[in-house]
Amino acid sequence: MKGKYTALVLLVFSLLFAGCSSNGNTENVNKVTGENSGTQTQSKAVWFSTVDFWNPPATWSTDPNTVQGAITEKTGLTFEFNIPAQDGDTKLNLMLVSGDNFPDVVTVTNDVLIKKLIEAGKVWDLEEFLKKYDPDSHLLTDFPADVKETIISRDGGFYAYPSHINSEDARAVYPPSGQFYIDLVDYGSNNGILVNGNLLKEAGLTIDDIKSESGLLEAYKKMKDLTVDGAPVIPLLVDGKGFQDPTLGFLQDTFGAMPVDKDGNFRDKLLAPETKEALQFLYKAQQGEYFEPGQMTVDNAAVKADIASGRVFTFIGNTANTSFQLNDYWTSSGPVLSETGTTPVLAKDKRAGGGWMKTFISKTTKQPEKLAKWISFMTSKEGMLLHIYGFEGIHYNFDGEGHLIKTEQGLKDAAEYMTTGLSAFWPFHHTTFSYSIQQAPTEDTDLEAVTANRVQAAYGKSQETKIFDSASFNLPADLFPASSNLANDELQIKTYKEAQIAKIIMAKNDGEFSKLYDDMIVQLKKLGIENLDKERNKYVQDKNKEYGISVKGINS
Repeated sequence: MKGKYTALVLLVFSLLFAGCSSNGNTENVNKVTGENSGTQTQSKAVWFSTVDFWNPPATWSTDPNTVQGAITEKTGLTFEFNIPAQDGDTKLNLMLVSGDNFPDVVTVTNDVLIKKLIEAGKVWDLEEFLKKYDPDSHLLTDFPADVKETIISRDGGFYAYPSHINSEDARAVYPPSGQFYIDLVDYGSNNGILVNGNLLKEAGLTIDDIKSESGLLEAYKKMKDLTVDGAPVIPLLVDGKGFQDPTLGFLQDTFGAMPVDKDGNFRDKLLAPETKEALQFLYKAQQGEYFEPGQMTVDNAAVKADIASGRVFTFIGNTANTSFQLNDYWTSSGPVLSETGTTPVLAKDKRAGGGWMKTFISKTTKQPEKLAKWISFMTSKEGMLLHIYGFEGIHYNFDGEGHLIKTEQGLKDAAEYMTTGLSAFWPFHHTTFSYSIQQAPTEDTDLEAVTANRVQAAYGKSQETKIFDSASFNLPADLFPASSNLANDELQIKTYKEAQIAKIIMAKNDGEFSKLYDDMIVQLKKLGIENLDKERNKYVQDKNKEYGISVKGINS
């Protein structure tokens, strides 16, 4: 998840608090009466996030028949969201500098920004916070120890609540309800290839026809003759302006690129020979006019709109951000098999993660007691049932074994989370809890979940794919001190490669492609990528010893 810092002129300060809603200080607004909470003053808190495609309802409802209103009844809080459409990291950095109107709750993904928040003394250590303001909080006794250890190792303390918890200690409390969820844990991955089954059938093709690189490119050629509602089919859709991580990343994986060589030494995947084939695939797709270059500049909303149109034959990228599961015609061919015979690889971190979205409580908030009760409620079983699943009897029911089954209304409202609020609070989603509380779905009970599993486990479950433990390769974002030459080299390489990769993909002919690729390798080495890799390798080898693992390159 990915922070990007840019130089800004003073004019930016006037845009500092622009987002999906205006910022402001926490304030009391009226009274609220809630079950088990009595009558209390209702307070508004500001929640800032750097995740620009997270879109909870812009207006907080206090109607107790809504998810938000029920949260307010339990906690006495309403929220005003400040989610900038772009440059959220930069805007939060400016808030740190100015010190004015700092939000009450902060959700970020950038590890460097996390350290800045902590070093600036802006956010609470959650253990200290809860002991002071909610000493009976369940989080003080039942938070998964392995996840907590990861967070403390990363941040120096238990500062952040992590989203999408999924760990061995969590599964000891919330065991998977069936093989369906075990498969997601063992084989699931967000990056992959989506295939439109309707268009596949219309073209007279099968999944087996598109499992190879050449077969897929040949299928793209056929797709150019098809239309949907009079509009041309999009043979390939890449993952918008951030495509280089999920789209190119998946192609690197499926063609066998790894972050280590055959001796087990760290090597940037850009230097892996298989990366050239990944780039060449996109170049060939561009040459065949199978995707529009403009796809590489659009935001996530545009990607979702194309996916929903029914015109896309394949999407390569982060499937989790497409809402593909709303249409059951989506499937996956798993890996795209290289013409050179390399083995597809899948990185799976076998250690507990520290969360994708990390949520902090500000030390400047005027409502610490209510926020303490709020974070305890949102992470409790009662709270998660509410904000993830809604209201029993309306959005879900329980079977005879105590497993949750979503109703048609529940599925509908979750799909419309940007207005309903149901399942909208991603920072508090708990993967292990969901895999345990939900009945293992069938097409009759939860077609969306079945569709998601079919797609997101296809690559990992393929007999051709080799899974390796990637725990040692989670390099800290600030491995190189900010003021060091290595950090400067790293930044120059990042800027250069993003521009050069786009040029390579858009090459006019084979000769230009080869030249641009060769130029990239030469320039990367001139910029110091091999020296960076030596330092990264020291970190990786230390972690290998600490974790007791050994990973070597499979293909090169």
